[in-house]
This record gives sequence, structure tokens and C-alpha cells, in this order.
Amino acid sequence: MRKPTNRTSYAEVTALYKEYGRTDYQLQTVQDILNIHGYDITETTGYQDLTEENKRIFEAYVIQHLNNVGMNTRLTMWPKSVHYVRELTYAGPEEWDPEEQRNFRWEIGKEFIILKANGKTKKFRKYMDDGKTEADIDKTTEKEFLRVDWKMHGRITWFHVSKELEYY
Repeated sequence: MRKPTNRTSYAEVTALYKEYGRTDYQLQTVQDILNIHGYDITETTGYQDLTEENKRIFEAYVIQHLNNVGMNTRLTMWPKSVHYVRELTYAGPEEWDPEEQRNFRWEIGKEFIILKANGKTKKFRKYMDDGKTEADIDKTTEKEFLRVDWKMHGRITWFHVSKELEYY
């Protein structure tokens, strides 16, 4: 089982960056993360269910994200899980909005489905607004992305990651 870094001393970690030739404090490889921060991102929950392409995207994203945060934040964070997901967004029928002076569809629910490399799927999460049911769905939109859950500052924060390594 992968564990978060046990190297929480700023001085210890910066010394390891220097020891491994990363004097600019920029990680370059998955091995750098293991050597310096003490955890193997290939052991992240869900990693084995990714396609080879999504594994490469995840690895590049983790390196990029760690390099984009300060050292004190890096000391508190590690990827807890990763999944390639399909997000379905459910909307109700169009309604006239007098304030906007146009028709508008309200989002009434979402569903996340994990897509595994072997072709299997797993329902991850689904919710509908109070009082809404499947019968209220008039339009469904979908998108797919990597969902990466980080343990950071003692909380879990998740990001959508695109193939272009854009994330939010």
C-alpha cells in the first residue's frame, strides 16, 4: 500500500532535491517523486485500471501539478486516487427566464461512471436535485476526463484533467 510522504521537513526535502540534481526544485520523473517525496504514484488507487495513454497523462499531470505548487504544499499532498470517468450532466426542459430574456435549462443532476481499461464500467456517484427524478431529465450532456483526488492539507481535493494536461 502506498503511503503519503513521511518526509515533512522542508530542510530534508530540499536537501533531497539537491542530492538528486534537482537544484531548481522541479521534479522531472515519477522516480524523482519516489526518491524525494517517498511515494510511488504508480501505486495510486485506480492507476492499474487506466489505459497506457491515461497512465502517461496522469504521470505527466502529477509532475506538473507538484511543480506548480510551493514546497510547503508539496509536503502535505499526494494523489489518493485516479479514475478515467464519464460525467453525465442532466438538465430539465427549457424554461423562459424573464430576467435573462431567454430560454434556459437548469442542471438537475449528475452521474460519474468509471471507465476501466479492460472495458468494464463502475458507477461512481449519482445525484439528483431534491424532488427531481429520471423522468424530469430532458437533456443529457457528457464529457470524459481523468479525475484525480489529492490528499492535501489534510483534506481531499479533486481535479478534472484533460489530455492536454489542463486541469481545474
